[in-house]
Amino acid sequence: MERPAMEYIDTSALIALSDKRDKNHVNAVKHLKESVKKGTRFVIGKHVLIEYLDGVTKRIGKDKAIYELDKILNSKIVVLELETKKDWIKALEYFRMYNDQRIDLTDCLSFALMERLGLKQVFTFDSDFRIHGFEVLPNSRNRKV
Repeated sequence: MERPAMEYIDTSALIALSDKRDKNHVNAVKHLKESVKKGTRFVIGKHVLIEYLDGVTKRIGKDKAIYELDKILNSKIVVLELETKKDWIKALEYFRMYNDQRIDLTDCLSFALMERLGLKQVFTFDSDFRIHGFEVLPNSRNRKV
């Protein structure tokens, strides 16, 4: 049996999916529907989940954050991945390596986690992943959020 395709999912995609006013909402929903139809599964780093839920808590409220948390944790298409000590060390290396760019530590930790898992594609609207060499989906030239 063939393994389903796996994509990493970043905070910007989660925001676009949940906020109908987000400029990327339509593209995000379309990409999610097409991916799910093809059997794609998504990996979310614990740190991305925290970043997303913290933003929801502060901007919308705790009830919405708990709703989003439960939706993600109970999803049949999303896998939560915890970082390892090696991921953390690699993330710090990347953070220092990109000292001439505004790539944050959260993204650097995502890079390390994706590399460990052998993931090449990321559902995001953040161009930092393209800079590091990942395939950014949807395939439009995404801008930094």
